[in-house]
Amino acid sequence: DKGERPDIQHTTTQAENLQLVHYDVSEQYTAHHDFSYPSTSKTNQPARFATILFYLNEGMRGGETTFPKWVNGETNNKLSVVPEIGKAVLFYSMLPDGNMDDLSQHAAEPVIDGEKWLINLWTWDPIFR
Repeated sequence: DKGERPDIQHTTTQAENLQLVHYDVSEQYTAHHDFSYPSTSKTNQPARFATILFYLNEGMRGGETTFPKWVNGETNNKLSVVPEIGKAVLFYSMLPDGNMDDLSQHAAEPVIDGEKWLINLWTWDPIFR
């Protein structure tokens, strides 16, 4: 396969398969990270670099995506993203220095009324030979 940069040979795919996610009333995904630490005994094992959440519906009560460790210069309250059709959220699991970013912890808050649909895409830290 020729990619965008055929002059650079990479040993892994750049992303996992798209994943369709559905939450019904009272369903949630408690605070978690999308990264894991690759095994030191396996070569060419990438780490999740970034996540993109594509929202497919709106109008439910609850179901926000929250970032409980999010901070900025004005507040340290969690960041809350309300799902809207066509909206996407991109966040990085890895810092520029290659360390995992603990502030990327996020949660899917419980759906109170209605349902929530989204697609997630996990991209990998590319490994080049």
